[in-house]
Amino acid sequence: MKKIFSSIAALMLAAVCAFGQTVPAVNLTDAAGKQVPASSLVDNKTPFVISFWMTSCKPCLKELEALTDEIIDWDGPFPLRIYAVSIDDSRSLQRAVAMSRTWEGITPLFDTNADLRRALNVSSVPQVFVYDKDGKLFNTHIGYRPGDELELLEQVRKCGKK
Repeated sequence: MKKIFSSIAALMLAAVCAFGQTVPAVNLTDAAGKQVPASSLVDNKTPFVISFWMTSCKPCLKELEALTDEIIDWDGPFPLRIYAVSIDDSRSLQRAVAMSRTWEGITPLFDTNADLRRALNVSSVPQVFVYDKDGKLFNTHIGYRPGDELELLEQVRKCGKK
């Protein structure tokens, strides 16, 4: 029990210490197989979301489906930018690419070498990161329950106002 508590405390401390940090300088891959620097997600105009997922994670898929539904109704003062970063390995890449085609308005990216995953200390999926327009971490959340997507969108709104 003490080990579980200390592990949870360490994860919470790592997350708290990470706020304000910028997007790591690592490369991802897009659905066409081209390299995409994670730093290119920063446009200095609008906040954005990075959602880590994998093909075998049912909560991940539910979250991304819920976000797809919310994108249609988004009435924020800026475009909603969501990047779904698959942490599946190269053996599951084609399946991940095919699954990601169903999420309208969400940009799929792939972290098959786990570079971004390691840089952000992602230990569990789904895990979501909200960044401000300058690429500084504003909020993070682990896990998914129905309704979490609404809280996520509220965090994006708050981030866009600061």
